Amino acid sequence: MQKSHHVTPPRQAWILLAAVIVIGVSRHIPLSHPSLYNFSPVLAIFLVSGAFLKGKSSWLVPMTVVLLSDMLINPTYGASLLQPFMIVSLLSYGIIFFMGKKAGSKTGIIRFSCGYGILSALLFHSLTCSFAWWTNPFYAKNLTGLIQALTLGEPGYAPAYLFLRNSILSSIFFSVLFHWVATYELKKFKSEESKRLRTKSAAI
Repeated sequence: MQKSHHVTPPRQAWILLAAVIVIGVSRHIPLSHPSLYNFSPVLAIFLVSGAFLKGKSSWLVPMTVVLLSDMLINPTYGASLLQPFMIVSLLSYGIIFFMGKKAGSKTGIIRFSCGYGILSALLFHSLTCSFAWWTNPFYAKNLTGLIQALTLGEPGYAPAYLFLRNSILSSIFFSVLFHWVATYELKKFKSEESKRLRTKSAAI
């Protein structure tokens, strides 16, 4: 029988509950601290969920929380409850989740955070900024306009490269944190399972 390299359901419940709280709080921080736009644990949560958790709840819970928080926060920015941009964002989260699946729980923390973490930030930035370039009439529909969308963004708003910087830094930071927590929980479970099996063997 192949050993599982995932966190068990009871521990998953606690981890996902913590993820819900962290996502909910982090989505409101930029409202009072604009310099922290995109400094968020969301990408890291999807990455780690894919690598360490299993079952529908591993992606359904964080996806639902992000969707609901977007719907509640959008009116604060003067946007409608449902935006086409949200579809691109959710697609990005889904891809990052499967990147975590590919990485798996055995990937070292440095490679996981600095490799997959940075890659997830670059992926999210590229997809969302490309969508903004395609739909926003401000941008010229050529390579110059696309580069502007990816780097400077639209005048009157914070430069796009600042969003990318915050996204990379937060993805690395939270990937390290969540990877450490998930690895600790996995080792703890394996230790308890090994102890249980030894006790059972001794009793036979």
